[in-house]
Amino acid sequence: MKVTFLTKQLPVLLFIVLFSAACGSKKTGSMSNVAPAQTLDGYQAHALSVVSPKQGSFDQPVKIEIVPGKTMEVDCNHHSLMGEFTEKSLSDGNSYYVFESNGQATSTLMACPDNTKRMEFVQGQSIFIDNINAIPPVVFTSEGIEIKQRNWNSSTPYAIEKEFNHTVETEATSALKAYPESLEGYDRYVLFLPEIKNSQKERKVEIIPGVTTEVDCNKHGLTGTFVEKNVDGWGYSYLIFNSDGGVVSTLMACPDDTRRTELVTGATHLMNYNSRLPVVVFIPKKDNFSVQYRVWEAGELK
Repeated sequence: MKVTFLTKQLPVLLFIVLFSAACGSKKTGSMSNVAPAQTLDGYQAHALSVVSPKQGSFDQPVKIEIVPGKTMEVDCNHHSLMGEFTEKSLSDGNSYYVFESNGQATSTLMACPDNTKRMEFVQGQSIFIDNINAIPPVVFTSEGIEIKQRNWNSSTPYAIEKEFNHTVETEATSALKAYPESLEGYDRYVLFLPEIKNSQKERKVEIIPGVTTEVDCNKHGLTGTFVEKNVDGWGYSYLIFNSDGGVVSTLMACPDDTRRTELVTGATHLMNYNSRLPVVVFIPKKDNFSVQYRVWEAGELK
């Protein structure tokens, strides 16, 4: 997402919007529209709801999916709202989001059996944000565009192993033969996701790289980025995490007794849950590197 900085006037405007949204709805309440007088010129403002601190803890984090859309008349084809999200940042590090759209939708071009039409909420491209702020995030949209949200709940993190054994041949284990077996300077980690039957809930998988190192009372983060590569001729993809193992942190003064050894995580990668293909991740070949995963489960779209 693009990141830009506001002019001098907008921090005051956004503070009013955030204050109004925080005072006008409960933390666990439904999403509410902010009064039109407090929107950016030509835009509508929507305040998302946030979950309670207990639900949004480090051990059981919550992600918010922001879903733009427009209720319109459609036929039997699949329709998608055109538009783009932009994340904008204040100087204090807080963010808000703008979805710009002309309200038009694209669709598949199947021949429908009749001229039956129906009203439907046609979705645009959604984005995911971490639920880490007590103040509800604010989304600005072009006129006529609606915003819905879906909260995603996670499992605890599980380790992905370098060495794996499988006694039963499955579609995923067979597909693994097409993936690179090695990459110079990297270890290969492979995850086989279990098949989930009789469930209509949408799921995603988050890949979490980490490094075990000594830390103090500051907040720490592993530097590095994921690159997604395609397996030539197959349509499969795998991940490479590029990192030199560097760790960044806040700069608070800490007592000596706060030093401890801890797993420090970095940028993560969110992907669709698919038990028919293996998840293949290459991580730098260093003793203190590791990789974990979480499974995210979608709640109701509201």
